[in-house]
Amino acid sequence: MNIKDQPSTANPLLVNIFQPLWITHPTGLRLYLLFLHRCFAVRQATFFLYLNDGKKIFLFVGLWLTPIMLWSQCPVFTDLNASGVICQYGTFNNPFMNTGIAYGRHTVITQQGGDPNTGYQLPFLPPGENAVVKLGNEQVGAEAEAVTYQFTVDNDSSILLLKYAVVFDDPQHPAPTQPHFLVRVLDAAGNPVETCIDFDVAAWNSEGIIPGFLSYGIVKYRPWDVVGINLSDYAGQQIRLQFVTYDCAWHDHFGYAYFTASFVSNKLSLTSCNGNQITLSAPLGFAGYYWDNGSTSSNATYSVTNTTNVNCTISSLTGCQFLLSGTISNQSMPHTTDSVVFDTICEGEPYNGHSFALPVQNVSGMHLFRNTFFNIAECLENGPTTTLFLTTSQKYYHIYDTVCLGSDYMENGFNITNLQERERLDSLIFNRQYGCDSIVVLHLTVTPFYTLSGYISGNNTPCVQDVHTYTCSGVDTNVPLSWSVSDGLTILDGQGTQTVDVYFDENAIAPAIISVTGANNCVSGEVTISISHHPYYHLFYQDSICSGNEYHGYGFDLARQDSAGWFTFTQHYTTVNGCDSVRILQLLVTGTPTLTTLAQPAEICAGQNTAIHALGENASFSQGGTTPTVAIGDILCTDNSIVKPSAWPVAGKTAMGIVFYVDNSGEHGWAVHLQDQSTYIRWGGGGTDIPTLTNYYSGRSAISDLNGYANTQKIRNAGNSATYPAAWATDFANGWYLPAIGQLSLLFAELVTLNSSLDVVGGTKFPTNYYFWYWSSTEYDQTYAWKVSIDGNTHFDYKSGYNAGNYMRSVRDF
Repeated sequence: MNIKDQPSTANPLLVNIFQPLWITHPTGLRLYLLFLHRCFAVRQATFFLYLNDGKKIFLFVGLWLTPIMLWSQCPVFTDLNASGVICQYGTFNNPFMNTGIAYGRHTVITQQGGDPNTGYQLPFLPPGENAVVKLGNEQVGAEAEAVTYQFTVDNDSSILLLKYAVVFDDPQHPAPTQPHFLVRVLDAAGNPVETCIDFDVAAWNSEGIIPGFLSYGIVKYRPWDVVGINLSDYAGQQIRLQFVTYDCAWHDHFGYAYFTASFVSNKLSLTSCNGNQITLSAPLGFAGYYWDNGSTSSNATYSVTNTTNVNCTISSLTGCQFLLSGTISNQSMPHTTDSVVFDTICEGEPYNGHSFALPVQNVSGMHLFRNTFFNIAECLENGPTTTLFLTTSQKYYHIYDTVCLGSDYMENGFNITNLQERERLDSLIFNRQYGCDSIVVLHLTVTPFYTLSGYISGNNTPCVQDVHTYTCSGVDTNVPLSWSVSDGLTILDGQGTQTVDVYFDENAIAPAIISVTGANNCVSGEVTISISHHPYYHLFYQDSICSGNEYHGYGFDLARQDSAGWFTFTQHYTTVNGCDSVRILQLLVTGTPTLTTLAQPAEICAGQNTAIHALGENASFSQGGTTPTVAIGDILCTDNSIVKPSAWPVAGKTAMGIVFYVDNSGEHGWAVHLQDQSTYIRWGGGGTDIPTLTNYYSGRSAISDLNGYANTQKIRNAGNSATYPAAWATDFANGWYLPAIGQLSLLFAELVTLNSSLDVVGGTKFPTNYYFWYWSSTEYDQTYAWKVSIDGNTHFDYKSGYNAGNYMRSVRDF
């Protein structure tokens, strides 16, 4: 059966949508098919006609179409806002709890640098890439994040090249609780596809499931590597490619990953040719290559005098194998354009036809093969390619069963009496007139009658969130066993054998029960053990203080804290029962304010007024007295009083801001202005570094900047409204300033509440589209400054010049 291009006489409108192909069978039957372009998924059913002499001929391929709406053909993996991309975040136990891009947990990195948790040894970007996704972060708390890409696999570019690196704390917890990075393939409905494509990367002790980790203190990191994943068997199908990162389950260690990916052609390519020698290359990024001439690298050289069929078997890092083929010849090509072939063989047979010389096929189902024609005389770089959709019909049907000693087996067409052997292998052949003969292979296990009377040994006072081993002792080792456990316990390994590994999670019921029964009717009785497990105590706290102070709380006694930002402190304990327990504190340290007057004169007489401002983030001035507890979304009035939105309006009160952060005093914090000061304004000063303003070269460090007031003052001191328009657009004399990136990030985390209060007082609500960016007062370097989008994503932009206009809204202390 050949498929070749023919001149089309179809409707011009259809020609724009479909690619017409003629299918010609040797009998002369020709069918006109319309193959879809990439905006549709192709479904097919193949029909055959059987002639009187028993020969089977191709009759018809029926196609039906499924429009693809939210499914991408070739996703841009670093565009997290694209159609068909789903970002989610949650906890170790449920990474998919929330949907949306989470600030600091779904990050696109476009600037080269070094990961600080690896001693800057791991670069942010791998060679040849200008953007990657960072999934997860350095924060602890048993966080987990996911990104899922929905797309239709392309017939011609179905090999995924995944570039990834991971950074994990390695606390050497039990394996199920370690930080890890999961990659898996799902079908269109979200169900896991049972293939060897999936892999799980974790740092367990000094090595991971996929080896190659390096150490930097407690951190284990996997440098950038390329993993090839062949998706050819899913060509034309909708699938989901999912990436998930996990912190450790015990809250006190982080885990995150960097990755990007692209699709490449699933066929061999020409590297060079010289005389009768030609070198072919297979796609890079795979663990193993085996060419039929013995070469084991990604390329192989052949000497050709006539026509030679070549094959390269490729193995992935996860153990998957697939084959790419080529035909090398010094003669003219058998056809000048790409062709598509559908054919069928029986399981256990090789395939020879249409320039293919495939080895024995043992996996049933439809599989895609590519054969590219290379003309050595003309040294063609890309000759025509034949795409073979080969259906391997199942021939061998394996049946596994167990029977009792001395009994008969009279099922599935077999008639075996008085079975005595421990193991027995039998087969039956069912002849089919026009298809593959079926061979039914029976694997019988013959078990004597047996009554369980042993006992289960193992730790009956274990700690939860740990793995423990249990053995059924005093039992015949040939007896098939079945283990069961109560809720909260998981059998990790050994089911069906004498010994199992059991994981106890924090929800394990007490007492827990582990039991063993026979795996068939020949074994009677049950053996159980009752487990009185002990809990762990993993406690997680958040708090804040001003810099320059000691901290005493939640069992922590910390020395004076002089640096501003978020800091994590951990205390490890062991209970009287020997269970590991951890207490974790995330502490926000904010700068200590200094007081200054905002108006002249600095010295006043009794009865006069002056304005006093507390310099520094999280700072304000209080005259004492009793103030109601302040909450996010409360209304800040011009007389510095606070009004609840539910009480608005209040006679004699004028709103000037909405509270978006409250410190641990419950009375002070930051408020945002009721209006944008600009919807398109330059930061200014491009190419000029403000020497007194700290430069933050990574989002991780920049987010700790909460010094919006001090930043704005430094910017205004460095120039005027023409050179630094964003900072000068604030009403600085009355306490309003350009917020730092950390303040903006906190602000945008409360948008729903803030917009509700802005609506109450008649202010301008923030837009909800993530394309809107707001300037911060935080400097990246002499050319760039940081900005924050409505969805909380951070980026840096030119301080001045074309396309550098962003929104600006000021904030103030209260």
